[in-house]
Amino acid sequence: MSRSVFVTGLLFLAAGLGLFAAKVGVYEVPLVPTDTPGPWQVELRIHVRGDGKRGSVRALLPAGSQQQLVFDERSSSDRLNFSIREHGGNRVGVWTGWLEDIHEVVYQFRIQTGALEVEIPEQAEPSPPTRAIRKRYTQPTSELPSTAADVKVVLEELDLPAPEDLLARVRKVFAFVVHEIDEVNGAGSDALLTLARREGSVEGKERLLITLLRGAGVPARVVRGLELRDGAVPEPRIWAEVNLYGAWVPLSAVQDFFARRPAGFVEMGRGEQPLVEATGVRAVGHRYLALREPLRPDEIASLLAPDNPILARLSLYRLPVDTQAALRVLLLLPLGALTVALFRNVIGIPTYGTFMPVLIALSLREFSLPLGLVLVGVVTLLAVLARIGLERLRLLMVPRLSILLCVVVLFVTSLALLAEGSVLPDFFAGVVFPIVILTMLVERIYITAAEEGLQEALARGLWSVSVAAVVHPLLRNPNASYLMFSFPELVVAIIGLLVWIGGYTGYRLADLVRFRALATPPVGGSPD
Repeated sequence: MSRSVFVTGLLFLAAGLGLFAAKVGVYEVPLVPTDTPGPWQVELRIHVRGDGKRGSVRALLPAGSQQQLVFDERSSSDRLNFSIREHGGNRVGVWTGWLEDIHEVVYQFRIQTGALEVEIPEQAEPSPPTRAIRKRYTQPTSELPSTAADVKVVLEELDLPAPEDLLARVRKVFAFVVHEIDEVNGAGSDALLTLARREGSVEGKERLLITLLRGAGVPARVVRGLELRDGAVPEPRIWAEVNLYGAWVPLSAVQDFFARRPAGFVEMGRGEQPLVEATGVRAVGHRYLALREPLRPDEIASLLAPDNPILARLSLYRLPVDTQAALRVLLLLPLGALTVALFRNVIGIPTYGTFMPVLIALSLREFSLPLGLVLVGVVTLLAVLARIGLERLRLLMVPRLSILLCVVVLFVTSLALLAEGSVLPDFFAGVVFPIVILTMLVERIYITAAEEGLQEALARGLWSVSVAAVVHPLLRNPNASYLMFSFPELVVAIIGLLVWIGGYTGYRLADLVRFRALATPPVGGSPD
């Protein structure tokens, strides 16, 4: 290794590790994620198409409480003014301005959620709901027609307990909606239609519950929010709250909770106001994205706003959710490249190209290692069989490889048909990218077999898959993903190590094994 290579690698290594040590020692950024579930980063993207007039876009925003800690709220909009207003007890984000062509509005926040539990006295002399609450939350509305004739008929058939026993009346109405009303996707959301057909959508079933409760004299209101789940897009939800003895109690006939709202639910607002609406526009659409953070809120704050303004500006935790998800995978690739460089240049393992093992590991990232190796084995076997079958036809290389791709696709399609109704459909849903990468591997095997023989081609393919099997756990490791995403300066340190590996001109470990016979003096001879 030359002096210039050593110094260059040392500078890169020192720069990366120096910044890494500063973030850990000075700003106390944790090296590993915390054991407790961290907060969620939620992103709302709204797209509107204006008609050249002034208009506004409104969205319900979460409010902080004991069950949901909201922090790091940010908004960016295209030529629109943003403000937060109070309306009907809800926090509402309002974007106003001239709406021309297409506008994109982005609102981001982080939230730590917890379960909401309300204790209800079974037998006591609790205070009844106040007159103001009764007047406001038992009145019929167009969406909650609690005085309709059909509602009165059903309530009479239920033979409800005495009006003073609010809890018993709520339980009986709740049981009726849960067990007697079916949830059907695509069905209507109207309360009376749901009651008449004994089936309705998610909103229809919840609206019917609130309508019946109001008809029974129990104060009830609509709550709108989101359900956050790992690996899934946030789902807009609607549930009910009833006022029992002065406390608002959450319940849902769809999600089947009573007096205990699960931790994954985020309350956005109360009432019939939609999550997103707009005026003065031709069209509006929106979507929510969410990403579970591996850190506590105070640890997130140390990454978002450290004392150094440069580090605060460069924090990847400020990026949009979908960008973060992509970077969490992308920043793992240098680790894979470093592993391949060690195997090829230090150990001396032959592989197909520099990045083929990394690409194989990346293509199988969504699968377990055994299942991924089975997929590689099947595709490789098809390649060998296709080569033997097509050899006599003496076709040109490109048509041969195209035929091979067709054979692989047909094989996977056949497996998908055979696996219908089993647990394997999830496997085939993500198989397109692996098939593309593995077809590239087959191409390399095919060309090497034609130039150097089938044995050499299979041996090199086996080594490539073996190195990919070593890289595969790195790409699936959540701690490695967190480390590279929280400390992207480690990529600079990896560059320094790669400079050293690239400048190494000594023997590889495989060479020492291959030529060990030369280092052994002949029997009865001189070592010279």
